[in-house]
Amino acid sequence: MASDAHIPPEVAAQLGYYVYALRDPRDGRVFYVGKGLGSRIHSHSIEAGANPTSERAKLRTINELTVAGSGPDLLFLRTGIADEETAFIVEQAVIDAFAADGHPLTNLVRGHHSGSHGLASLPATVARLRAEPCPPIPHPVIMLKIQNGWRADMNEAQIYEQTRGHWKIGHEVREQAQYALGVAYGVVRGAYRIESGSWFLSTQPWDQGQNRWGFVGVEAPELAHVVGTHVRDVFPNQVMYRKFLDGYPGASS
Repeated sequence: MASDAHIPPEVAAQLGYYVYALRDPRDGRVFYVGKGLGSRIHSHSIEAGANPTSERAKLRTINELTVAGSGPDLLFLRTGIADEETAFIVEQAVIDAFAADGHPLTNLVRGHHSGSHGLASLPATVARLRAEPCPPIPHPVIMLKIQNGWRADMNEAQIYEQTRGHWKIGHEVREQAQYALGVAYGVVRGAYRIESGSWFLSTQPWDQGQNRWGFVGVEAPELAHVVGTHVRDVFPNQVMYRKFLDGYPGASS
């Protein structure tokens, strides 16, 4: 209620950002979820009092309670949230949890970034987040599976080092390949132009007698658009590299 709207400054300071709910005491059902700071939790009752004939579901419910001599139960769901962005995330998760349970709320919007990060089934989420298929590449290219050394936090220099060698690659490929792609878990992680004549035989002790080769390359901005796309159809079983000396035809969807 508006008469209860005062939250002492020392309390507000400790609350920080928070996520809250309005509950109808008549049936015990939450009808609104929001996030706020300071006295935000009381603002809806104040707004309803200023609009006694509003047909907005949230305000109508509050005004019905006021006429009945009560008001909504004001509930903190989480306090002490460090920043507004995190509060948005928590708010959206709570709203989506109610939606997943088939519980309608009076919120006009589902929450911050709900379309890109919110409630969705597993198949819908995979479809939303999966990489796009790699487009055709009209150049002699080799694709090298680097996932044995792959980490999600690798920088560009580390991806290049994983991609450049060392590989069991024949003379024909070393002579013709112009580009190399580093691929981990079916997704292109780096694209490099192979310097002409730069292939070298590995001198690592564990590669002795294995005819493994590495190359010297540079980033290929002309293939930057393929980084992040998928080539899941390229690597069956334990194959570690694939050659496309007439160009790559493009991935299937």
